[in-house]
Amino acid sequence: MARPIVRSGGREARIKARTAAAPVYLPAVNRQVGPINLLGPDGVQKIHRGAMRILWDIGIVFRDARALSHWKQAGARVDGERVHIPEELIMELMSSVPPRYTFHARNPARSVQVGDNFSIFANCYGSPFVYGLDGVRRRSELADTKNFLRLAQMSQAMHISGILPAEPQDVPVPQRHLDLVSSALKLADKPIMGSVISEAAAQDTIDMLRIVFGEEFVDRNVVVTALLNCNTPLVWDETMLDALRIYAAANQPALLTPFLLAGASGPASPFGGVALLVAEALAGMAYAQIVRRGCPMVMGVALMGVSMKTGAPMLGTAEPGLMNLLVGQMARHYNVPWRSCTMWTGSKMADIQAGYDSANSMWPVMLGGCNFIMHSAGFVEGALGVSYSKWVQDSYQLEGYHRFFSGLADEALEPFLSDIQSVGPGGHFLGTDHTRENPFSMNPLQNNDSYEKWLDDGAKSGEQVGVEEAKRQLDAYIEPSLDEDLSDALDEFVAAKRRVYAAAA
Repeated sequence: MARPIVRSGGREARIKARTAAAPVYLPAVNRQVGPINLLGPDGVQKIHRGAMRILWDIGIVFRDARALSHWKQAGARVDGERVHIPEELIMELMSSVPPRYTFHARNPARSVQVGDNFSIFANCYGSPFVYGLDGVRRRSELADTKNFLRLAQMSQAMHISGILPAEPQDVPVPQRHLDLVSSALKLADKPIMGSVISEAAAQDTIDMLRIVFGEEFVDRNVVVTALLNCNTPLVWDETMLDALRIYAAANQPALLTPFLLAGASGPASPFGGVALLVAEALAGMAYAQIVRRGCPMVMGVALMGVSMKTGAPMLGTAEPGLMNLLVGQMARHYNVPWRSCTMWTGSKMADIQAGYDSANSMWPVMLGGCNFIMHSAGFVEGALGVSYSKWVQDSYQLEGYHRFFSGLADEALEPFLSDIQSVGPGGHFLGTDHTRENPFSMNPLQNNDSYEKWLDDGAKSGEQVGVEEAKRQLDAYIEPSLDEDLSDALDEFVAAKRRVYAAAA
């Protein structure tokens, strides 16, 4: 396929490009730290046997006539809507899921690896509310969605620009995916995600990607990933399965994701909860292999606890962290990539709780060897809101995680012994060549100045600092170029489809 030819963005863009430092984009994290394996072989087998019993003895409901027919033809036992899948069948189907794939961006320099020791960061997804640049909570709009796609492009460590950082309430639902997908393709040149609100929306997504990448390239390569949720416990519904068939038939992966509220939609037990979500995810991944053998798929999980006082979700607590470690170990047992969620909080602003919750959710996921890390920036209010301030602060934190999990480079010790000898007792190392050439990684939003300088600079809170940085990045943003013919073809497709959906309304 001839990859898209870039064009200039005009005089204003050229001026910005000369005056603003371009982001230095980081590749997928090639993890050199971890993963942690909590379980021995007997523990892995305990969860595996539990998942197999759920799949065969209890069964998974597939609320979709086509899926039921497919499962029956494949050799499963189908009782009404409940599908009982024997271990031999599930494992045979799972054997064709690739352990790793390349996720292509329209700019080849932004393509990333998914699976094995690689981890990628994707933005948040689907918030109905926005905490704006004025600090006011309101319903999210398309302008916010586009702004967050711009901020994703500006982030050096955000690998996936996504599709739905905020749910645009000002666009009719049947047409919403047209704006989302076309905006994701135009406003960022990183890999994107696809719409799953209907079979038609999924097909439109694939068709738009074929315009930009070419039909043959899309059929042979991964250019989009869909997020599909299981209705835990034990239900895959028609809407999700409709979308899954579209993506799998086009050789595009999905994150097959049970949403487990430990203590509510699933057991509070780490072992019981993980056995349940493994069974649900395996059922979805295996079904995708019935649709198209060898299609990449990702074992997904969205994990949080539930407050026993209010029933509200709790983020960043210990038990979901431990469960994420178990999920990672089970994904390695099945030799498939896995997805989880991080950097979310129940807080309503970028405060100390938001920092604690986000860090406490990220560390177990990274230490568990997660490959596709969703919600890596912006979430507040238990994922109901996305904050401009927290988004940019989270984005800078991702650079720190990238540095830590990239591990240590081998170094000869002799030069440092020479430095120590030269400096001698009571000296300092500020002037050595190594200190000048190899500074520590720094987060520009974290204030380490004296108290007096902090006061002189306005005594700004973290919330203020984040808002100012979001405004700066949006002002410095330059839209990545897209071939004019491809852009026009995309616009024509969107306009034609919009007329179709408007007529059907």
